[in-house]
Amino acid sequence: MSYENIAQYYDQFGTGENLGFYLDLAATTAGPVLELGVGTGRVLLEIAKLGRDVVGIDSSVAMLREAKRKRREDFPEVSGRCRLILADMLSLDLEQTFGFIYSASSGVQGGSADDLRGIFRSAADHLAPGGLFAFDVGSPSSMRKTTVLPPERRELPGGRVVIRFVAQAYNELADKTTYDLLFKEFIPGRTTTVSVTETGEGAIITRETIEDALAYAGLTIKSIAGDFEGGPLTDDSKWIVVVSERGKAGR
Repeated sequence: MSYENIAQYYDQFGTGENLGFYLDLAATTAGPVLELGVGTGRVLLEIAKLGRDVVGIDSSVAMLREAKRKRREDFPEVSGRCRLILADMLSLDLEQTFGFIYSASSGVQGGSADDLRGIFRSAADHLAPGGLFAFDVGSPSSMRKTTVLPPERRELPGGRVVIRFVAQAYNELADKTTYDLLFKEFIPGRTTTVSVTETGEGAIITRETIEDALAYAGLTIKSIAGDFEGGPLTDDSKWIVVVSERGKAGR
C-alpha cells in the first residue's frame, strides 16, 4: 500500500493500542532506535521525546511527508535527533547499529511471507549485540476472513468530518488478504464530498513462519504473545506480538 492518498488520515483512525508496548521496550534498551515502516512517525516521535536518537525508514513518500510535517510542526524539539529516510526494508544499509529495532502496526506484513526472512536479516544486520527487535503482525484468524467493517467517523480541525469505510477480502488460494479503503471527507461550505481510495494486500503470517525467519536471521525469541499486554497467543488472538534479541556474542 502506497498511502499516497490517505496518509493525511492515517493517525485519525489508529487505535494507539501498541504505543505503550513499544515505549516500554524502548525504555529497557540503550543506544539509538530504528523503526522499520515508520509511517507517520506515530510511535517513533514519542520515543524521540524520551531523549533517544531515532531513525525511521519507510518506502512510502506520502507517509514520510506526513511524518516530516509532524516532526516540524508538532515535535520540533526532537528534530535534531530524528532522521526520516526513504528506504526499503529488504535492501537496507544504514552503516549503523541500533540497540532497539521495531516495526509497529503490521509494518512487516507485506505482500509475501517469504519477505520476512530478508526483512529480519536486515534487522539483525543493524542490531547491536544484545539489542532487541520487536514487531507485531495480524494473526491468521484476524486476516483469514472476508468482511466489511462498520464505517468510522472522525471530526477534524476546521469543522471537517471524514468517514472511513473498509472492506477486507481473503483469497484462500493465495493465502492473502486484500483491503479496500474509502475515505469520504465533508468540508464546510462545500456541497460535494472529497473521496479518496487505497488498496493494499497482506500475506498471512503464522507463528511457524516467524520462528523460521527469526532463526534464519540469527535472532532468538524472548517472548511471543497474542496482545500488547503479554497475553497468551491462541487461535483466536488478534495479534502476534514478538520480542527477539541478538546474542551478545554476535550472530
